[in-house]
Amino acid sequence: MNKTVMGIIIAVVVVAVAALLYYASAPPQQTTTPRQTPPATTSTATTPPTATTTQTTATTSPTATSTTSAAPSYKWTLIGMYIAADDKVVKGQPPAQQPPSGYLTPVIVDVKPTEAPNVVEIGVLQPLSGRLASLGELAAAAARLAEQDVNAYLTKINATFRVRVVVADTAADPTKALDQMKALHSRGVKFYVVRTSGEVRTMKPYADENKLVTISISSTAPALAIPNDYIFRLPPDDNKQVRAISKILQDAGVKAVVVIWRNDDWGNGLVKGLESLAQSRGFEVVRAATYDPQKGEFSTEVSVLAQRVRDAVSKYGADKVAVAAFGFAELQTIFITAAKYPELRQVKWYGADGSTGLKELLVPDAAEFAVAVGGFVSPKFAPARSPYYDRVRNYILQNYNREPDSYAYNAYDAIWLIAYSILQAGTTDTQKIQQIFPEVAGRYFGASGYTKLNEAGDRDSADYEIWAITKS
Repeated sequence: MNKTVMGIIIAVVVVAVAALLYYASAPPQQTTTPRQTPPATTSTATTPPTATTTQTTATTSPTATSTTSAAPSYKWTLIGMYIAADDKVVKGQPPAQQPPSGYLTPVIVDVKPTEAPNVVEIGVLQPLSGRLASLGELAAAAARLAEQDVNAYLTKINATFRVRVVVADTAADPTKALDQMKALHSRGVKFYVVRTSGEVRTMKPYADENKLVTISISSTAPALAIPNDYIFRLPPDDNKQVRAISKILQDAGVKAVVVIWRNDDWGNGLVKGLESLAQSRGFEVVRAATYDPQKGEFSTEVSVLAQRVRDAVSKYGADKVAVAAFGFAELQTIFITAAKYPELRQVKWYGADGSTGLKELLVPDAAEFAVAVGGFVSPKFAPARSPYYDRVRNYILQNYNREPDSYAYNAYDAIWLIAYSILQAGTTDTQKIQQIFPEVAGRYFGASGYTKLNEAGDRDSADYEIWAITKS
C-alpha cells in the first residue's frame, strides 16, 4: 500500500470518528409529526383500582404534563328533602317561606353604622383550622355579616349599644375551645356562638358556672339536651336526624347497615339512635369500628369494617348492605383507605350532618370513592328558603365562591337573637337573657327559618336536606 492510499484511509477514519462524536453529543431532534393534545374535557378513568388516582401523562416529551386533561371536579348537590311531619323523603328543594305577621326577623337597612356608648362583644368560637375549618370559616363569615346588619339596624333605631363579633379558632378541639372561652371571658365577653357537641360538653360546666349565654350552631348530640342551662342549640338534636337517616336507608331497601363512627358524643348518639329505629325500619345495625377522631390514619378500623361488610354481604347480598360513616373531615382519609378494598366499593355509603358539605371530601381521591359508592348520601338540617336565607347565601357565594352549609345560617341568626334578646330585656345581664332567650327565639324567623326551641333549649323543627357528592 502506497503512502497516498494510506493517507486517504486515515482521513476517512478521522472524519467518521468525528461524525460519531458529534451525533452522540447533540440533543435529540424533535419529530416532525405533530403531537396530538387531548381535549380539555377528557378525564382519567372514574374507577381506578386503588384510592390513589394516577393522572395519565405522555412519556414522549418532558412537557407532556402541561397538556394532560383536566382532573375531574366534584361538588355537593342537593338531591332531596326529608319531611319530618310526613316521615317521607321527597325530591327537589323546599318551597320559599315567609314569616307570619308579628314575627321578629332580620331588618336590613341602608344605614351606615355609627358608634354607641356600649359595645357588646360576642365570642364566635369556630374551627378555622383542622378538620372542620372549611365550615367554621363560613360560619364566621355569616356572623360578621350579621354584625354589619345588626349594627345598621341598631343605628337606625338609636339603640344605646352595638355588637362586635370576636372570632377565635378552636380547631374543633374541645380543650382549645374551652381555653378560648376562658380567654375571652377574662376580658368581659358574656355571649358565645360555638359549634360541635364535643366542644359544648367541655365548655358547658364553665358556661353554666359563669352564666355565659352560649349558642351552638351545630351541636346535635341528644345527651346534651338539658333544660334550664346556659346552652342553646339552633339545630334539632340527633333523635330527629336519625329518623331522616333511617328513612333514607329504608327507602333504599337496606337490610344491614355497617357503621364506622367517631368516638364522641355526636357519633355515639347517632349510632344509638339508629339502633333504636332499626327494627321498625326493617334493617339491622352492625357495629364495625369506632375511632379516635384525633388519629391521623385508620387502616385498622377500615380493615375491620371491610370484614363486617363481607359478612353482611354473604348474608344479604351487596345490594342490601350499606355503610354508615359518621365523621368529620377525617372521612377523607377513611375514604382513601377504604377505596383499596373491593368489598367496600360494592356497597352504598351514607353519612350524617357532621360531614355534609365539607370541601375536604371533594378532593379527587376521596370524592371519586364517594361517587363510586352512591354519592355518600347525607342529610343536614334544612334552613327555610326566604329573603334572609338568600342574603346569607349570596354573601358567601360572592365572597367565598362556595355553597354555605346550613349551619352558617344558624351563625347569622345567633347574632340577631342575642341582639333582640338584649333589646327586649333592656340589659346585658346574662341571667335575664337566659330567661328571655327562648321567648325571643320562639317568635323569630331568620336566615335559617323558625327558631322555636323545645324545653331543652334546642330547635324544635326537624326537616332535613339530603345532599350527595357528584361529579361535575
